[in-house]
Amino acid sequence: MASVNPPPLRTEAEFEHALSEVERLLEEPHAPETVEDLWFNRLLTRIADYHDAQPPARRDANLERLQDLEAQMKAFGKRWPNPNNPEGAGHWSPMLGGDLDPSHHR
Repeated sequence: MASVNPPPLRTEAEFEHALSEVERLLEEPHAPETVEDLWFNRLLTRIADYHDAQPPARRDANLERLQDLEAQMKAFGKRWPNPNNPEGAGHWSPMLGGDLDPSHHR
């Protein structure tokens, strides 16, 4: 399981792995407010931080997959976590989708 403060994602492979893990967690049924929920929120925070730190071309390359993830999250009533509250209570509004628009990074 995850450490309390996982390190930031540093490579495309780590980013891809985190995205896959979030997608898996999203599809698996589990009780609310579980350890998986905390891990899910931490993964989302790491994914968002990595995405934001990338140059515009890399952000554009990941845009479609992140938008698909966001659509799945919305279908399940999930939102991107608030980075100021690592325990996951409260959320950003709107979701990260507003930040995924390529025109915001040019």
